[in-house]
Amino acid sequence: MSKKFLAAVDGSDHGWKALDLAADLAKLSDAELVVLHVVPYEPMPEGLKQFANVEGIPPEEMEARYHLQRDIGDKIIKEAEARVRQSGFARVKTQAAEGHAANQIAAIAKSEGADMVFLGSRGLGDVTGLLMGSVSHKVMHLASCTCVAVK
Repeated sequence: MSKKFLAAVDGSDHGWKALDLAADLAKLSDAELVVLHVVPYEPMPEGLKQFANVEGIPPEEMEARYHLQRDIGDKIIKEAEARVRQSGFARVKTQAAEGHAANQIAAIAKSEGADMVFLGSRGLGDVTGLLMGSVSHKVMHLASCTCVAVK
């Protein structure tokens, strides 16, 4: 049986530690490693669009944040892949997704047939995590495979 690990990275210290652990264990168990970054994206609410229109704010400015998040996500994925390859492990592929991080991580782990998911116990969204529950906590409830939250 071929083993497959999924490491979700968000650019946080805990996320990099999770990636390092996943790469080390993938090497030891000859598993494939999928590195995933999820761009948090929610469509702009209609009310916000109307406000921007009334205030004369161009739609491009309203969408700039989303594009910045995608650019940062691309850099995170490239850095993660380079980090894994520099460690001497070559069986790595990268993937990006958009949406709610926990839902996407769990869904992609299932579609990839991942045996284990590695992610940081706390990412970059600490305030949201405190108010609504952390991504790692939600992934552990949604995913059907073993999940490792790294501190």
